[in-house]
This record gives sequence, C-alpha cells and structure tokens, in this order.
Amino acid sequence: MSMREIISQMESLASHCESMIDKDDPESIWKMDAEALNEAVRKLEGEFNGANAAEVILRIMEKEKVNQKELAERMGCVRQNVSQMLNRGTVNMRYDSFYRMAEALGYEIILRKK
Repeated sequence: MSMREIISQMESLASHCESMIDKDDPESIWKMDAEALNEAVRKLEGEFNGANAAEVILRIMEKEKVNQKELAERMGCVRQNVSQMLNRGTVNMRYDSFYRMAEALGYEIILRKK
C-alpha cells in the first residue's frame, strides 16, 4: 500500500469518527480519535523522501517558500555556504549539513523501515 493510499484511508477514518461525535458529549472518544487521525494525516502529508539530500532540501524550501538567504540566516551562516552545500549535495551531502538544513527549515529526519 502506498503512502497516498494510507493517508486516504486515514482521512476516511477521521471523517467517519467525526460523523460519530456526540455533540452533547465534549469528551467523546470519537472526537479524540478524529483529532488523532487528522494530526497523523497532517504529519504524513508533510513528509519528504528521496535518495538525494539536496533535492529533498530544495523541495522543502520550495514548499516553505524559503530562499537560500533566509535558510542561511536561520542556520547562522552566509548564503554562499548554503549554495555550496546544495550544489555539492547533488552528489554527496554531509549528514551534518543535511541535518542542520532540515532543522533550520523546521523538519526532523526520520528513518523508517520499508
């Protein structure tokens, strides 16, 4: 099952839970389930994956509307350093560079078994 299919199933479950919420019971278990499923969907939709670290960072930068200068400021370095990391990263980016860039963009790195 693909990640898109999993997300779709979770959205469907969240919708079902929301339809079961008793409006007179603010502590409804269905409400907590719907909130948990919706939060899981938000997190899964915010995931990026790929074999090329620079490509992943560039896709995140595009999504977050962050340019190299802004990323450099968040990282406490100059734009040229970010440019070099991204250009060299198309072949082989150091893990610490990838980690610092992801953190500065507000993301965490997660390894998951396929």
